[in-house]
Amino acid sequence: MIIGADENTRPSRAGVEGVLAFLPIFEDPRFLPEVVVEEREWPFEQYTREVYEFERTLYRTGFIVRFDWGPWEKEAVAYYREPARLDGADCGVIRRLLTFHVRKNVGCEGHLAQMLREGHIQAILRRLESLADAGLSE
Repeated sequence: MIIGADENTRPSRAGVEGVLAFLPIFEDPRFLPEVVVEEREWPFEQYTREVYEFERTLYRTGFIVRFDWGPWEKEAVAYYREPARLDGADCGVIRRLLTFHVRKNVGCEGHLAQMLREGHIQAILRRLESLADAGLSE
């Protein structure tokens, strides 16, 4: 069972760069988060290799953190509905948002794909990029 990193442990520069390496992939207009792998009565979709690797990278680099994300859903939804809120998000919020979306996807299959299709994950990564450029101050 993968639990996640301690919120108080800051991600390394290499970890940040590893996560940010997915931004140009996800911003490519040809990128699709899911592909149909089997047609039956309804299409069966599966995440692409890039999405699975993104999730693994988030865990490996400490971006998935241990916290009770369920009660935090209202806060996460506010960042989704009001994208300008991301402008003030620190690295801790970025990590919580990424954790929320990955963990939400476990019980709500397709959630992560929707967040990618709508550009929300890309916006989170762009905010991380600006924090990294400024020295990742929290």
